[in-house]
Amino acid sequence: MNRRFDLTFILPLLGILGLGLITLSSALSYNPGKFYGQIIWTLIAVAVFLVVTYRPHRFWENFSIPLFFATLILLLLVLVIGKKAGGSYRWLDLGFMNFQPSELAKVSLILFIAYRLNQKPTLQDGYKLRDILPEAVAVALTLLLVYAEPDLGTTLLLGAVSFIVIFSTKIHRRRLIALVVIAVISAPVLWQFVLADYQKRRIIAVATMLWSDNPEMTRADRYQTTQSVIAVGAGRLSGKGYRAGTQNILRFIPEHHTDFVFSVYAEEFGLTGSLFLLLLYFLLLYRILGIIPQVSDKYMALVTMGTASLVWLEVVINIGMVSGMLPVVGIPLPFFSYGGSALVAHAILLGLVHNFSIHSRYR
Repeated sequence: MNRRFDLTFILPLLGILGLGLITLSSALSYNPGKFYGQIIWTLIAVAVFLVVTYRPHRFWENFSIPLFFATLILLLLVLVIGKKAGGSYRWLDLGFMNFQPSELAKVSLILFIAYRLNQKPTLQDGYKLRDILPEAVAVALTLLLVYAEPDLGTTLLLGAVSFIVIFSTKIHRRRLIALVVIAVISAPVLWQFVLADYQKRRIIAVATMLWSDNPEMTRADRYQTTQSVIAVGAGRLSGKGYRAGTQNILRFIPEHHTDFVFSVYAEEFGLTGSLFLLLLYFLLLYRILGIIPQVSDKYMALVTMGTASLVWLEVVINIGMVSGMLPVVGIPLPFFSYGGSALVAHAILLGLVHNFSIHSRYR
């Protein structure tokens, strides 16, 4: 295959990675070792991206099923021998690193659904529910394992991405209406019997943040969001400057290098910098969606759609979370937040999409 790059794809991605490293160097100024570790993970992610890009795309298609079952095994292992942190079992301690199988699930679930649906004929009236039952069972099993960690945010994210990928292939209209009705009816049941108390408190805290004067709720359940909103607002138009954000330097924001790294960026670079970052994400997503009409089969189209929906939802949820518009659910900002597992998982998906792009352009 001709060793070419899709610059309209690469440049926004490099811009996001670069701004992320600049922000993390500020957020981790108290712990340079962690920042150097993130640089190493970035180099690994770049290498993974290039390998996936220039490996024949059919290899990854054939690898979809083994990868999915390997991910299920890892999700089971994390519940048995996983490392506990923050009250959750989400990581496998490999000695030299902590690996998060739920990040790999983002990749394997998209590839599995795309592979399975590519084997089915496209029906003019759309699939009936029984036509996608095996895929629905696979999705449900994955969601149950991730939720058991517990990780509600990733569970909801995986469910939404799977929904988008499956329904982008066209579902029979009556079955779609029936699913919507079932979802609405089941919402109170999920609230009562599925959501944990701390998850309910987070939702209530955000929903009442502007008008409730409950001091206990403000201290216990709104602290993280409140400090993040202060940081975002303190940036004003042009920001306080690199390593000059008081909310960051004084470490008022919990998890300020992972889930809340955008608040560090917004405080230091202001509204102007935030809009520039959002523009880079928009350009990347616009290019990914533009690849869909160019690809040669349904597998490529569904993987591309799944990747676009994953990145888009993560950006919306994370920025909504740090700005106080959504509950805190632990979704990192893609290619920006600290973490090796997420970075490599996203590099696999973006490498595949870039593979499809240059394959379609130069085939």
